[in-house]
Amino acid sequence: MRTTAGSLALFDSRPTRNAKIVDMLIQAGAMVLGQANLSEPSNYRGIMMLIGWSAVGGQAQSAYVRGCLDPRDKVGHSSPSGSSTGSAVAVSAGYAPISIGTETDGSLTCPTGRAALYILKPTIGLVPQAGIVPVSKNFDSAGPLTKTVYDLAVLLDAISENKGGESFTSYLTASWDGISVATVDPEVWKFPDCFIKPVPEATEHIISSLSNREICDAYRKIKTLAKHVADDVPLITKDKITLGGEDSEMVITRADLKAELNHYLRELEESTFRSLPQLIEFNFKHAERELPPDHDNQDFLLATEDQHISEEQYCAHFDNMPYRSRDKGVDFILEKHNVDVIIGPSDDFLSSIAACAGYPIAQAPLSYLEYNERPFGVSILAKAGQDALLVKVLSAWEATFPRRRSPPLLEGE
Repeated sequence: MRTTAGSLALFDSRPTRNAKIVDMLIQAGAMVLGQANLSEPSNYRGIMMLIGWSAVGGQAQSAYVRGCLDPRDKVGHSSPSGSSTGSAVAVSAGYAPISIGTETDGSLTCPTGRAALYILKPTIGLVPQAGIVPVSKNFDSAGPLTKTVYDLAVLLDAISENKGGESFTSYLTASWDGISVATVDPEVWKFPDCFIKPVPEATEHIISSLSNREICDAYRKIKTLAKHVADDVPLITKDKITLGGEDSEMVITRADLKAELNHYLRELEESTFRSLPQLIEFNFKHAERELPPDHDNQDFLLATEDQHISEEQYCAHFDNMPYRSRDKGVDFILEKHNVDVIIGPSDDFLSSIAACAGYPIAQAPLSYLEYNERPFGVSILAKAGQDALLVKVLSAWEATFPRRRSPPLLEGE
């Protein structure tokens, strides 16, 4: 099939074969219904544009939130978020029971938080990426989006390589026995106002629903069921993962995108465009369709093309990421507090910590804003290779809290 990443420049491009994950799904008995829209291309084209838009597919809309997106609300309460926007919306709206999305940083956790779904971004390397339009080999992973944890486990079994041990379905224990949890302060771990247009009643609802220090029924339940809970742990924040004043994750992402996208384009069986500079030039020449209002820049692609770093600089930033995110971050917290996982709100930068560490991260639905009925949830972070543990935690979560609600127009159908 045509594989465009949402770009009109790639509208006629075709790969030489299926992505490996597609063949694995078909072999497991899946029927492929179609491709979903996304934030073009994987939300790494421009800075601060509306999420869930591509020139090929247009604007994806939430199945829960009525009305148009507010242009001032980039990743806000009116947004379905992304970049795997269509994959999340399709399942939440009932177009398909399951879907696959990919995450570099936040592309699964963010849209599923807005769609009341379960996801798991696997440990880097567990799921094959061959044939998927790349951003970074160091951060990218495909993962399942589902309405139930059982579906997630079955789908994860079908797409995982070299997982070893038992089936992921064997971890559907529906129990918190033996699980220790750390939580992060939702007032610290939240998207800034430049991402989400401040709506006092909405923000207040999110904070009060997620804070285990106040009236959060969900966290009180976990405290009574889990082996141990450590509150408000001081996990390192994304802004601390820098070197020489530069964001190490962004430096590596730009370097990887430049190399890997150029290689992907060169290897396509059919395509008019074979390089990142050609893609950038096409966007400028067809700005009325590729760079319209609210999507009017390709600053990230330009910065990617303009970045020139030495192998020494690349290695320095690459080594800085696990040192900050693992040694001084996740591993430090897990060991100091003797816990297994870290839980925080879905509208945060836990996905960035997971990306820099190469660690798996899961998402579970929690509640719905009284403000506009849009869902929000929690992210759950564990160490590399602990994907089965995350399935177990998701299973316990699902057994503890109310079932997800269908979108308003689907209720009773």
